[in-house]
Amino acid sequence: MQEGSKILSNKFGYRKMAPSTLCCAILLFLFPLQFMATTTPSCPGDCEPNDANDNDRFHFAQNLEFLEAEFFLHAALGKGLDAFEPEFAKGGPPPIGGRRANLDYLTRRIIEEFGYQEIGHNREIVRRTGGIPRPLIDISSENFAKLFDKAAGYNLVPPFDPYEDPIKYMLAVYAIPYVGLNAYAGTTPCLKKFASKQVNKNLILLKGYINHIG
Repeated sequence: MQEGSKILSNKFGYRKMAPSTLCCAILLFLFPLQFMATTTPSCPGDCEPNDANDNDRFHFAQNLEFLEAEFFLHAALGKGLDAFEPEFAKGGPPPIGGRRANLDYLTRRIIEEFGYQEIGHNREIVRRTGGIPRPLIDISSENFAKLFDKAAGYNLVPPFDPYEDPIKYMLAVYAIPYVGLNAYAGTTPCLKKFASKQVNKNLILLKGYINHIG
């Protein structure tokens, strides 16, 4: 392993990714999740950029909130957002591949609490902006295996499965809130309304809490 890769080995045989590597890896993960439409609309030659308003920015962020809610709730309880707040999906499809993870009691309770927090995040966005339909989200072990293969630079044997044990699940958990934390922090200067900044501040604090625990 080259020194510049900044990937450290641990006693479980999997390597822990540095934040810079992790950011690159999570981007590779987001595209297969089909957060947004993959087709590019054709625009007339004289079209101009349309600046995003505060609601647009929270709508985009809700894609990640859906991902986190589904990943946490399925792993802890074996059921997702539809079991608690089905109207939040607004007709969007259920996630692919979510299942109850093999977690010890303490880890399961922590992840369950994370799931309830994500329900609250979605509720706040829906309350303030109306929300968006839930996108098709792939939280299968196969999709996570692809993510960690790309992050490591080779195919892990056996394939990475976040649902297999607490250590692997917490490695996967670290990747997702880390991106959300940085995304919300980067959004702050772009928000116009004071109320929007307050909501964003609260979300940053909660993401930081989850990221610290993970």
